[in-house]
Amino acid sequence: HYPESARTAGPLIPQISDRAQAPPADPTGHGGHTVPPPGALTYAPSATLRAEVLANDAWCRYPYCGMPSHLCDLDHWQPFNHTNPEAGGWTVLGDLIPLCRADHQRKHLAEWVPTLYTDRRVQWRNRRTGQVIVTYPR
Repeated sequence: HYPESARTAGPLIPQISDRAQAPPADPTGHGGHTVPPPGALTYAPSATLRAEVLANDAWCRYPYCGMPSHLCDLDHWQPFNHTNPEAGGWTVLGDLIPLCRADHQRKHLAEWVPTLYTDRRVQWRNRRTGQVIVTYPR
């Protein structure tokens, strides 16, 4: 549903292509924090945090999507735990990626499983086929 130019990943920006491969993000979804920073235990990100995520990611991070991030939901890579927020993914930069509404819903179907890395690339692995697609912040 997007023009082909918006669906292609394109070349890596120099800041990403020149750096060594970064490790996966904190698997707890705490973004490397040991103590929750202000707002981390609330589901909805603050306007400041939303702006920080959008500054890092200009587009929906699902493969082949070109939806501008300002039109996207911010998804917790590691799910937010509404019953016990300290136990789940926190509302911090290191656990949030923009996904358009359709791709946000698609992610929760779990056909494609994302892994967020500290350099903000996202590796999507297809559960059935093992195919891997990587999206980069741009």
